[in-house]
Amino acid sequence: MTGRYMMPWNGTRSIFDEMDEFFRGFSEALRPMTSRYAPVEMYEEGSELVLKVDAPGFEPSDVEIKTFADRVVVQSKVERKEEKEEGRTYYIKRRSQAMNYSINLPYEVDPSKAKASFKNGVITIRLPKSEAVEGRVIPIEKE
Repeated sequence: MTGRYMMPWNGTRSIFDEMDEFFRGFSEALRPMTSRYAPVEMYEEGSELVLKVDAPGFEPSDVEIKTFADRVVVQSKVERKEEKEEGRTYYIKRRSQAMNYSINLPYEVDPSKAKASFKNGVITIRLPKSEAVEGRVIPIEKE
């Protein structure tokens, strides 16, 4: 039987391996356009959930943090604008900075007891677990 093949297949690998190889070039070319870097670290420390958010180039007064029982929203309050000085400008290349993250939490926290700090371009948010998450020990009464 004679037939046409859309792509050469030598028979040593499966057709699925060959197709993966064929399409890998497309995915590598598209990766820079589709990758999203979320500069957020989340971990548990004792009875607190700790979030670290990279915010280089921002000042604490530029950032607004809203805490909810199930999520935290971190966003910049102002947009930066280029300021031009008198004289010659030879080269300017600055990207506009904005930040808008909504971070879902793995369990409920007490938003009223949350604390945030800023050091070296990193925002650290400490969120104590909700009492409902930690549970409550109840005594057993003898009848």
